[in-house]
Amino acid sequence: MDRNLELRKLPIGSLYNIENTLEIDNGWQKVMAFIPKDPLSDHFEQKYTIEHMRLIQEHAKETHRKCAEVLFDEWGTSGRIRPTIETLKQVLIKAEIFRAADEVATMLQEPLPPRPSGGPAAAIDINITSLLSGDSSEQTTGDGDLDSNETNKDFNHSKKKNLFDKTTKQVKSSTNLMKFSTICQSLKNKSFGRQTTAQMVTQEKDLIKFSSGIPTEELPALSALMSKQNDKSSNETYAEKATESTEVSGTSQAKSQSHQSWFPTNGPHMAPPPIDIYSVVDSKILEDTNLIRFEYSQLEVITNYFPESKSEGPSGPCGKIGKGGFGEVFVGSHPTHGLLAVKKVRCYLQFDCEPKVAIKVFNAEVKSLSQLRHDNIVPILGYSVDGPTPCIVCKYIEGGSLEQKLAQKVLTETERMGIMIGTAEGLKYIHNTIKPVIMDSAESQPTNLMKTYFIHGDVKSANILLTTDCVPKLCDFGLAKQLESTYIVSSMMGTSAYMPPEGFTGTITRKTDIFSFGIVILELLTGLRPIVTSSNGNINIKNYVEESCKDNEIDNLLDPVVDNWTKAQKVFTLAKRCLEMDRNLRPSMDEVCAMLNRINYHESYELFYARV
Repeated sequence: MDRNLELRKLPIGSLYNIENTLEIDNGWQKVMAFIPKDPLSDHFEQKYTIEHMRLIQEHAKETHRKCAEVLFDEWGTSGRIRPTIETLKQVLIKAEIFRAADEVATMLQEPLPPRPSGGPAAAIDINITSLLSGDSSEQTTGDGDLDSNETNKDFNHSKKKNLFDKTTKQVKSSTNLMKFSTICQSLKNKSFGRQTTAQMVTQEKDLIKFSSGIPTEELPALSALMSKQNDKSSNETYAEKATESTEVSGTSQAKSQSHQSWFPTNGPHMAPPPIDIYSVVDSKILEDTNLIRFEYSQLEVITNYFPESKSEGPSGPCGKIGKGGFGEVFVGSHPTHGLLAVKKVRCYLQFDCEPKVAIKVFNAEVKSLSQLRHDNIVPILGYSVDGPTPCIVCKYIEGGSLEQKLAQKVLTETERMGIMIGTAEGLKYIHNTIKPVIMDSAESQPTNLMKTYFIHGDVKSANILLTTDCVPKLCDFGLAKQLESTYIVSSMMGTSAYMPPEGFTGTITRKTDIFSFGIVILELLTGLRPIVTSSNGNINIKNYVEESCKDNEIDNLLDPVVDNWTKAQKVFTLAKRCLEMDRNLRPSMDEVCAMLNRINYHESYELFYARV
């Protein structure tokens, strides 16, 4: 691996062991204190402060991630000069966290960094013979040192008792050594100090030599114990997987090809084993011939290598256009498919832990968008899985999000009504999309009559994109679910400002989307944010509107950018129905669509004849 490779470009999971090491005793804080503002400067200036440490702790707690993960995410993507693997190694050495520095050296296939001769960071001599030499020398003294004419029985008894206590202590120590050797075998070649556990295991003769002079009636044979352990685990070697280097529109032959690993293999001491791409990406995605597999390198080129800001390139806009909880979105112009929106799933994944949140989000979003094709849903083109982070590729929607348009104060009442109706139609389609029934080929009759429906799970103004003609397109299906009627999760999903009361306890139904849509309606009517800042502090828009509206009249809260509201009061009545605390009292999305169309076209009909 190249020492000058930037941290942000490392393959997924490469820093997993280092992150775990830095979580011990808050080692990440010590590392943070040694991170330079300018890695190339001879004069050290600290990049982060105590306040930055506090913010990282808070963000890690909110997102259920390791503090070290958040630190690498922030450090790796900030600043004019980005940190490299070599930068990380030097910082770890300065912080004297040599266990993590050893991991980096192993990644680079370099000798382990030298350690200080003294102090906690000094190398540990783990040669068992030398460690035990002190006790062994004491064993050479025995009854021969006693005066043969000694007649004091008490003294003689005391000497024998001391010798017995030493022997007992040695037996216990031998037992611990055998346990230690078993652990060494299970850890295989993990680095420990300046030696590997494989080297420790080769010192079996030292252990047997030490145990030869100790009573062993209750001890199993050490060589037998080690051979049994060897039977349980075999030496596995990990070869780096080859990848497809061209764009593929159909992937029926994908599994017969070499599998792509998201971990590099740079020698026998690389700690994390490679993760087979087919073990983490849903097979339905890989087998879907309607999805295009894009090369990550090609997506890099069209987005101008995923910069932090948007700019105008020779072929159109490129760069970062948005950021969410599970990834960042970039735009780029493809020579064949035109303007694309590329969503990079957040790459610091914990493959050894459950739940594998980021990959679950990737799988859910790609599968949902591939099955849900509608005029009011953002169209997906494909994905990329051959780079350091998986990407979702969709058509670029040029008008921005509803959240942005509301902030710009440019939408008319007609445009707002069209956005309400279009969004409702998209949700109606989602809620009524039934999972295909499994057919029995022999009887040609349905064998599984269980119907499962989609929900979006995160309806909000930021997830409603608009075309230049203000046609709404639902996006961000990372939390989409297929469910029979009610879905129970262990924690809240979605955005809290749009969440119904039952959602905070983990109960998810189609009525969850109805409530969230009710909040969006209030945003469209008032132009306010979902969390309103008032003299009483921050308050949810639902509660703010309820407290501010006298006699259920919305007039005094309507967005003043619209000169003449004609349908607001009836739309407000519908919003209140969507926002019922009891989910059973909320209308279905079919009813919502019917009511919106009735309001829109009935009012237009009345206005037309009033003018006549």
